[in-house]
Amino acid sequence: MQTRRIAAWWYSLEDLNWPSEDGKDKIRKYAKELYESNVDTVILYGAHFRFDWLPYFTILHSYIKAIADELHKYGIKLFDHHSVNLVHRYSTTEEMERCMVHSQPHIPFSPSREAAASWEYEGKKLNDWRMIDVKTGEPLQYPQYAAEGFCYRNPDYIEAYTSYAKRLVRDTGIDGLMADDAVNYMHMNSCACPHCKAEFKRRTGHDLPDMYDTEFWGNFSNPDFKEWIELRFEASGNFYEKLRAALPSDFVLTACGNASAPPNSIGSGADVRQFLRGCNYANLELCGNTPAYKKDPVTVNADMSKKIVDSSLHSAVAKEKGVRCFGTGYGFTEPSAEIIWAVNKFVGADCYMSTLKPRLGLKKDILAKLPNEAELTKKVFTFEKEHPELFALETAANVGVYYSYTTKNTTFFGATVGGFFKDYSATLLSLLKGGFCTETIVHFPKSADKMKAVILPSVIAFTDEEIKDMENYIKAGGKVFALGYTGLDEVNNSKDLPDRPGCAAPDFFSKIRDKVWHKSAAWVTDTTFPYLEGEWTTLKNGVRFNAHRASDSAFFEGFEKVLKEAIGSEAIDLVLQNGYFVNRFADDTADVFQFIAADFDTEIDEELDKIRFHRSRVNLITKVKPIGVDQKVVFETDKNLTVYTPITDGEAKIEKDGKKITVTLPENTSYAIMRFE
Repeated sequence: MQTRRIAAWWYSLEDLNWPSEDGKDKIRKYAKELYESNVDTVILYGAHFRFDWLPYFTILHSYIKAIADELHKYGIKLFDHHSVNLVHRYSTTEEMERCMVHSQPHIPFSPSREAAASWEYEGKKLNDWRMIDVKTGEPLQYPQYAAEGFCYRNPDYIEAYTSYAKRLVRDTGIDGLMADDAVNYMHMNSCACPHCKAEFKRRTGHDLPDMYDTEFWGNFSNPDFKEWIELRFEASGNFYEKLRAALPSDFVLTACGNASAPPNSIGSGADVRQFLRGCNYANLELCGNTPAYKKDPVTVNADMSKKIVDSSLHSAVAKEKGVRCFGTGYGFTEPSAEIIWAVNKFVGADCYMSTLKPRLGLKKDILAKLPNEAELTKKVFTFEKEHPELFALETAANVGVYYSYTTKNTTFFGATVGGFFKDYSATLLSLLKGGFCTETIVHFPKSADKMKAVILPSVIAFTDEEIKDMENYIKAGGKVFALGYTGLDEVNNSKDLPDRPGCAAPDFFSKIRDKVWHKSAAWVTDTTFPYLEGEWTTLKNGVRFNAHRASDSAFFEGFEKVLKEAIGSEAIDLVLQNGYFVNRFADDTADVFQFIAADFDTEIDEELDKIRFHRSRVNLITKVKPIGVDQKVVFETDKNLTVYTPITDGEAKIEKDGKKITVTLPENTSYAIMRFE
């Protein structure tokens, strides 16, 4: 599958003073810079809430075509990126100011509410497409963006948007589209429009209950509620299928980068499986700082483990679909850009490198002096282009961690942070950090030739097909380990778990924090479940079971020994490494191990930070240092290896003693690649 080296092309309101000779010069200059940095794909970002630009499509498309034409001279592909359904709708100056702080990068430009009320596209009123709030029955509001959104189940909206997409491709000659935001940003508050309510009634025979009905909302023993969850997931898949059908067959289509693995995706309806019903490229947005800056409580600073967990599920689904993933990361200096690139390479994804300068809260003359995407990516993209043998491989795991959509989507335990997700993510991260060749799987393998073991981390719900697939995998020689809670009939220690939140009806729905940010309901984030005691037993179906939960770190140390015995020795055994996550890739010519530090210390530009007039999501990171890593990595094998440290100065030292190979990495190595012929 084709790999890509992707950079952003940001444009501003000033650039849309078009056509102009200054604008043409700017396009020519930046296209050449991107080519010289070995970028092969560019994604546009600017007129993001696309239907706010409805009166100016002619100007906008002419501008985009000029960029496409110039990039195509260098063999560079151009993707447009916009929100398919969100529109800004301001009521107060305060809303506009909040939007300029948090969303200025996408040019928050919109009509007045009075003008918007009469706007039409191809004879249909835009206001008739809006999502409706479940709680109020009024058009749904998105405080973070001071926005409203169109329901992507509405057939009039789908017809209008697919017509627009065809026009966009025809007018501009773009090669791909990132069609953003076909998700429920306000979670269970959406959507109660006539089309969503009609689909619910068609499938259940009942009207959608009001917000106070606790026998419905959050009640996972109620089949109607589970149907509500499923139809909301399916809506985005239906939308992307119809959009795909409207586009050229070789056209690249991708969706927004919302994570699918965490349990709050129950509310958002974000599911990479659904996106890939129509899309042929999977996306994951690495939000905020990469790596984290831990001293700022305002910005977004998820640690490396969250990015890897979120990426792992997207990679698993994309692999089954036969398509590639890419990860969107934001940085302003080479040290952060290098880690954004490295974490994408580590999970087997293409890197999409972008700055997000307006969120720094600095004046334009300062922002203009910061590096652009071409400068930030030149070093790493040049290395990647020179070494295709390192990056065009698939993951080669011998241990699979089973991501149970059935548990996540159909049980209260699966819909909470402290339930299935806690044990799934702990299992995946513990194994990656323990040196196991591990990946997420969403179906049981048909053979045990490569994947020798599968772990079920508190999987409490199975379909009949899943049970059959598991039994066939065991018959083929595979080993299955069930940990913690399980829905397997011989144990079923999950039968007494609660099936709904213990809260008043209004508290089931999510909240708004600081007038801007979506905040998950407390039952999603704060519900806990007991830890269990247990011993290893073998069930009748051949599954080895222990009631200890995988998120119990003390238990997991012992489990690693059990797992190693079950797997046995490999042609290449990783014997020792500390402080790194490890991933393995392979093809017929080589095995490639990648190592990335599990934790980092970071520094920022303190002087610029003092003069920021606002801060949103990101920091200007100037220094990145791995912490807790051991410079020595030890293998047992008779194969030869080559070591690469593309973002660290110095060379690795390789010592051989029989089949034992000791690699001593340069000091402060954040990321290393080891290739065995």
